Amino acid sequence: MPFFCIHCKSDVDAKFKACPFCGEPITDFLRRHLEHPVDGKYKILARLGVGGMGEVYKVLHIHLNAIRVIKLMRANIATDPGAHDRFQREARLATKIQHPNVATLFDFSTLEDGSMYMVWEYIEGINLHELINERGPLSARYASQLASQALHGLDAIHRAGIVHRDVSPENLMITRDDEGAERVKIIDLGIAKGLGTDDNKTKTGMFVGKWKYCSPEHLGMLPPGERIDGRADIYSFGIVLYEMLTGVPPFQADTPHAYLMMHASQPPKAMRDVNPGVTAPPELEALILRALEKDRTKRFQSAREFAQAIDRVAPQLGEGPGAPPPPPAVAEVTNEATREAARPDADKAMTVVSIAGDAPTMVTPTPKGGSPAAFGHQNLDRVTIGSSPRPSVEKPKSRMPFIAIAAIVVALLAAGTWMLTRQRAVPPEPKPDLPVAAAHLGINAFPWANVTSIRNLDNGQNVDMPSPLVTPAPIDLAPGRYEVTLSNPNFAAPIKRTVQVASGAEQTLNVQFSDPASAAVPDFGGAK
Repeated sequence: MPFFCIHCKSDVDAKFKACPFCGEPITDFLRRHLEHPVDGKYKILARLGVGGMGEVYKVLHIHLNAIRVIKLMRANIATDPGAHDRFQREARLATKIQHPNVATLFDFSTLEDGSMYMVWEYIEGINLHELINERGPLSARYASQLASQALHGLDAIHRAGIVHRDVSPENLMITRDDEGAERVKIIDLGIAKGLGTDDNKTKTGMFVGKWKYCSPEHLGMLPPGERIDGRADIYSFGIVLYEMLTGVPPFQADTPHAYLMMHASQPPKAMRDVNPGVTAPPELEALILRALEKDRTKRFQSAREFAQAIDRVAPQLGEGPGAPPPPPAVAEVTNEATREAARPDADKAMTVVSIAGDAPTMVTPTPKGGSPAAFGHQNLDRVTIGSSPRPSVEKPKSRMPFIAIAAIVVALLAAGTWMLTRQRAVPPEPKPDLPVAAAHLGINAFPWANVTSIRNLDNGQNVDMPSPLVTPAPIDLAPGRYEVTLSNPNFAAPIKRTVQVASGAEQTLNVQFSDPASAAVPDFGGAK
């Protein structure tokens, strides 16, 4: 029976580890169940994700004609006692929650090879992270509506005795109900934890979750004998709501250690300091800052209390979306050899430094009448750097210099004419072209990527590359500016980066497809 790629639908050999046409991975589970429904009832329609622990598929329940999602834990992972218990705990905790703002678990089972799977509600829509990326900052009214729903879902989770511990925009789905109204659904209880000691299966002191959204309690910052509770999720959701309104989270870092220090002691900035275009009123900002208190006793004591506070200010919130946050200040690479110096005040001269030919020149306003107080933007004289314009001195006018100059000019013209008639013009010898050393560029990506194109921005031409070019990928390039495009089949969008390479230089381009906030980190210790 022919086997086809689940992504591009091309006919491929089932023995391949990946589709040769689009790079989509081909797993043992897919080989067994692409044509044969899982447990005789779930027909695979599409793969939604694949990772080190397992795979996620969109499936059709062939008897109920209902779309579902299968979350599979691979057999080799399921044999690990910790992973096995965690997967089962997620399923058991999910059965305790029945709420319209929390994803529903329908089924759980084990396959012949020992791999386990869960069957979840299929949520057609986008997650909050994607929504913010598409629209930018949300209006205060819209953000409050989504926040209220999410908090009511969190309240249901907490009342079931569960701490989610991974509240983030990626785990908040936005879909529509049967009447077309938008609805928030909380997903992924993979690292959720019961409040009782029997459910405390996570290794003590081991951080799990996303650094960008974790609470101080996640990091073990608790008094002796105390444990994480729902107030940790309230802190995380405060970060989410801050990001909904500003477009960026209150804490941004490149390393786990930096996030650790920020969540431990750094207060969040005022929203208008990170985005002057924020439309949220101070009343809503005050609620967010309360949720972000380092001391959990000063936060809202329940998600329901937080939701009620938002509902009270909602009628006065505007519907105008905020402006996108200002981009970070970076030095833009440019071929222009001109820069304008900062002008301290209006009374000082503006200086522009440029490269003209071989000699650097300086353009500076010349004072009218020689007075410094008369500096303006007219009458610009160009002078060579290192020389000084000599002040003009009034001298008595005389005709003798003009007569002498005229005599010299006549003599020079006569000598030039004689030389031209006696000598043959010799064309100048062409200067040999000096070889230009190529630049060596090393392209790296985490976890990996295909280098799909390299375009020379100076001439608009694409660089011929060996096919396929997979990171880590060294390549020699002529000096210039290039746009490098990388793709990974496990991520929806390619990444483009611009790099300037110099003659003979050894340079590296590093691209990261995964968020450093989700990176695994060592054990910091502390009570969980």
